[in-house]
Amino acid sequence: MYKLVAMDLDGTLFNQAKKISPANLAAINDLKARNINIVIASGRTYNDIMELVSQLDLENYNKGYVIGYNGVIAAKTKPYQIIFKKTINGYDVRRIAGLVESFGFKMHVFCDNQILLSEHIERITKSDRDLIATAVTMPMTNYTGPDEVYKVLILDDETKLNTFQSQIPKPFFADYTIVKSASTLLEFAHLHGSKGNALAKLAQHLHLKQEEIMAFGDEENDISMLQYAGLGIAMGNAKESVKEKARVITKSNIDDGVAIAIHKYIIGDEIHGF
Repeated sequence: MYKLVAMDLDGTLFNQAKKISPANLAAINDLKARNINIVIASGRTYNDIMELVSQLDLENYNKGYVIGYNGVIAAKTKPYQIIFKKTINGYDVRRIAGLVESFGFKMHVFCDNQILLSEHIERITKSDRDLIATAVTMPMTNYTGPDEVYKVLILDDETKLNTFQSQIPKPFFADYTIVKSASTLLEFAHLHGSKGNALAKLAQHLHLKQEEIMAFGDEENDISMLQYAGLGIAMGNAKESVKEKARVITKSNIDDGVAIAIHKYIIGDEIHGF
């Protein structure tokens, strides 16, 4: 029996309009009625996630959890409690900046309630509008911001990022988690700051076995979570590399793939065929 369901947002729980469909919302409410742990796992900040999934009313559900910044933190929503956190520091930012800027890229540096940007940055992520509105710029190779950093993000052309990712020196992969959270987003975080590791720590905290966990995802940053879960489910719209690592492939995010799998494997019936 599954006792925890973890879900990515963009491309997974969200449809093409970045909304939770009525079918997905109803399925999650069914999970709540069954007292199942619900985990929203995203590259976004905790506050941004909670705002975007306000329909789920997780702040009033005592088995609601958030994995934020692609696995850098895991927190309980009621009452708010950080269960797991792995951050990098100012030295790491300066080191990453030396590499990133040598390839001509700019950076977003996510700290606690603050985002710092490279000088002369042109492309800015729309994640967490409140933080972006108060963001400040600085020379990142001489970074002097907060020493507790959740992640470094690069927003740029997909082909350019793919080329860059393939040319990152091996020592960086030995020291950091480096994954794409979308085709145009590449992120650096603590080596143990992944969705899979955060989910494992959360499961340990809740005394759950891997086989009691179901997880959904569609992007590269979801692979570790799908591999850890007893039942890792890739969306029909997921990248092929993600589908290859999943145990099951459901329908796409625009076809209520999350709801379909929840009905099949937890509720015990089927909707829309599967």
